[in-house]
Amino acid sequence: MRFCANLNFLFCEGNGSVLDKFRLAQKSGFKGVEISFPPDELLDKLVPTQQECRLDTVLINICLKGSDAVKFGPTSVPGEEDQFKSNLKETVDLAKKMKCGKIHLMAGKLTDKPRSEHLKTYINNLKYASKILEENNLIGLIEPINKYSLPNYFLDSYEVAVEVLKEVNSSNVKLMVDVFHLQHINGNVTNTFKELSDYIGHVQIAQVPHRHEPDVPGELDFTYVFQAMKDFGYDGWVGCEYKPKNRSEDGLKWVEKHGSF
Repeated sequence: MRFCANLNFLFCEGNGSVLDKFRLAQKSGFKGVEISFPPDELLDKLVPTQQECRLDTVLINICLKGSDAVKFGPTSVPGEEDQFKSNLKETVDLAKKMKCGKIHLMAGKLTDKPRSEHLKTYINNLKYASKILEENNLIGLIEPINKYSLPNYFLDSYEVAVEVLKEVNSSNVKLMVDVFHLQHINGNVTNTFKELSDYIGHVQIAQVPHRHEPDVPGELDFTYVFQAMKDFGYDGWVGCEYKPKNRSEDGLKWVEKHGSF
């Protein structure tokens, strides 16, 4: 297993910028990171910092510029199609500069519009995105998020996610499975991984229910989970999207047991 640091969750103790977190991730031994789209004032400094730290940017979240309606993503939000296209363009441009191959196309929260309108908007936007992604040799990821962590998030079902992927029918749009959300939504981690294996483009991890390191007490045995992932052929990066129980650096001893940075 190759583990990358999610900088939305790790190295947050000092309230530093994403630039500071790049340096802390590199100092801790990581070779790859996941990030949110950064503030405009940091954009010019981001690529030089990445190069300085010699880190791969594995995944970037889509830009969230716009109204409060797109605070958690624009992709499924009716009436925000132009904002989605604008945010996608900015994110693609940044991803190419950072040589980042994957973009999380966050769906967003339900509005006062019917769920059916969200679904239609989501599919149409993903079809539009698939062409842009293909032209730029990028992968877009969709991720079901559980109702406890983010109530009213549109994509809260793996069944719906698979239906959407079948409808979009693009090798450039894949499924992101966060084991933390998977356990909350479905449970049955081993069989669900097996059933979803053809769709998976990226994996993230955290212990359940408190979202700490995978080696702290919780619902999941990650020694078994990691072996199951290998058995089903997953050999990509695994994002560490967890909340450190104490300091980020102090909680990384588990990595040596299960893989590498």
